Amino acid sequence: MANEHSPLDFLAFLEHKEIWIREILPLVGMGHYAFVGGVNKQLNQLYKEYGAAVKDPPKVKAYNEERDAQEKIAATSTDTFYDNTLSNVTLAAYWLADRSGQNTIRAGDACRIIAKLGNLTVLQWAREHWFPWSEDTCVAAAENGHLEILKWAHENGCEWDEDTCTFAARSGHLDILKWARENGCPWDAATCSYAAEGGHLEILKWARENGCPWDSLTCYFAAGFGQLEVLKWAHANGCPWDEKTCIFAAYNGHLGVLKWARENGCPWNEEICSLAARGGHIGILKWARENGCPWDTRTCLEAAENGHLEILQWARENGCPEEGSEDEE
Repeated sequence: MANEHSPLDFLAFLEHKEIWIREILPLVGMGHYAFVGGVNKQLNQLYKEYGAAVKDPPKVKAYNEERDAQEKIAATSTDTFYDNTLSNVTLAAYWLADRSGQNTIRAGDACRIIAKLGNLTVLQWAREHWFPWSEDTCVAAAENGHLEILKWAHENGCEWDEDTCTFAARSGHLDILKWARENGCPWDAATCSYAAEGGHLEILKWARENGCPWDSLTCYFAAGFGQLEVLKWAHANGCPWDEKTCIFAAYNGHLGVLKWARENGCPWNEEICSLAARGGHIGILKWARENGCPWDTRTCLEAAENGHLEILQWARENGCPEEGSEDEE
């Protein structure tokens, strides 16, 4: 790796306190403690000193409030923080080499997060420094549309599995799905179901034309996420469905999908009413009952447990059985 990316160079530069406080950090400004203060202990301290040097009292107050609110976040950093830190070789090199206790990233997560960001140079640096990778690296690249990353990872021995195709389909990246399949990446029925979830009909069609299997989850996901056109095409082309198609549509409040599914012969059962009650969808519950959907004690139970008083009252007024009653349908 070139010398300008050395973590030691960055560490030495941190010693120039006056340059940081007077020239660099003013360009960053206030209110960025979670990012700047979380890089390492030295930069954390520099940012605090910069905040104390600001003469504008409202800015100092805003900075202190931001710092207090974010110090806990910086101690338990998540991908949001690493998205910033691992997008640059110099920062990534310094952060990943840090042994001061500030670095909370697991070594096995580094390549996944870098692949998600799509920074090939940083990924190459990480691999040169023996950071491990796994199938998740390819999944992250595929899901986030980084074909160059996926190609390089695969060509350099990174393993992949069906999830690479699944998450490429889910995110609508047909070019990545095609390349992965052309290069031997396996797939399964989840590719179709996740394409349906995302409403990516073009991808679903291509997958089916190229031999991808599917099952009832394709209709289930299409219905549950309100993808009516996908559901129509899948059903017209022989995709199996069952009660779960109606159940998931009802639970997520997609009345139009539920109506179409029923008009086209999709079965249903008592869970339609109970899950409509759980989700707070009184309009769906009323329509289901008006159209002969059965219910049982779970409808009142779900309404009560989830705080939907209007639904509970309506269900009781319309004869819904409750626990201990003798009139269950």
